[in-house]
Amino acid sequence: MRSPEGNSRTEMLSFIRTLVLKVGSTVLASPRAGVNTRILGVIARQVAWLRSKGIRVVIVSSGAIAAGRMKLVFGKKPLTLAMKQAAASVGQSRLMWGYERAFSPHRLTVSQVLLTPRDVVGRNRFTNMERTLETLLSLGVVPVVNENDSVATEEIRFGDNDRLSALVAGTVKADFLLILSDVDGLYTSDPSRNPSATPIPHVEKVTPEIANLAGISRSGFGTGGMASKVLTARWANRWGLPVGIVNGREESPVERFFQGGGTLFSARDRLWPAKKVWIGFFSEPSGALVLDEGALEALFHAKSSLLSGGIASHEGIFDAGEVVRLLSVSGHEVGRGISRLASSEVALLTRQKVEEGRFPDSWPLAVHRDTMILWEKEEE
Repeated sequence: MRSPEGNSRTEMLSFIRTLVLKVGSTVLASPRAGVNTRILGVIARQVAWLRSKGIRVVIVSSGAIAAGRMKLVFGKKPLTLAMKQAAASVGQSRLMWGYERAFSPHRLTVSQVLLTPRDVVGRNRFTNMERTLETLLSLGVVPVVNENDSVATEEIRFGDNDRLSALVAGTVKADFLLILSDVDGLYTSDPSRNPSATPIPHVEKVTPEIANLAGISRSGFGTGGMASKVLTARWANRWGLPVGIVNGREESPVERFFQGGGTLFSARDRLWPAKKVWIGFFSEPSGALVLDEGALEALFHAKSSLLSGGIASHEGIFDAGEVVRLLSVSGHEVGRGISRLASSEVALLTRQKVEEGRFPDSWPLAVHRDTMILWEKEEE
């Protein structure tokens, strides 16, 4: 769903069919119990409100480690990776029990979905995840998604649930991602340090100035919680997903956002299909195709598929059906796509063209337009 210019937040609700609600650990955390039951009650009421408007909801929830560390009496001391995994294992059941109790009065069924990056990068597992979540939503269930912290390692993990929430939104073809934070959106400066800081209600594009306000370095890495959220908004906006940030510790935060609270990050393009979102943002490319100027012209202006005659060279070893990066001769990535040729076939074709000067009447198709994304506005 685009964020049409001139539409109020209230009017946006009529365009939303599926919404992903991300709940951070700073929102859910309780010093004594690990999980704040009042906040869970607020979330349940807000989801029931959305459901009354015909909107399907997926929750991406942190909080398992916080809940587990309190049960295991770890206190506030720094935890090793093994201790974090143990805390997550204990805390996940406590977290889900809290969701069960909060949603039961509203006659809403919740389910648990635990993910690791391995469930995303492979097309088959991504499709299985997509099918599972769609089935749950069609049955009226509210899926509660979290990273599987009990088995995740520092090297193999999503990094934070802000990024995971965008991934889930792309999987279920959500029309909106709303992040519940411990601050009320993006401000002109850090409100905890500057009492004169004012909220920014609407961001049309994450410019370098906006990134600087969020504490995002030039390398693209953030220096705090808001940096992660703004990076996620910039990432999701690229495939057409609008993102909102609002204070989740207040009463009725979802309703408050759609009445104008928090910050809205608009998406200028139409929402991409889930398969293209996977190709562009979640897959792990196996190699690369280097394209000549004629091929780039055909892709960007003629909106055509990629024929093998436009390939100047290739990088890596890959099979037909695997995702590859599309590069200009200078090495700039212009897009990604699913190759219909193996790297051995590409090598043979390019050798015939470059070394032997052979140009067949019809070049084999390398990447079809329907399984390709380009890093500029894509017309469907």
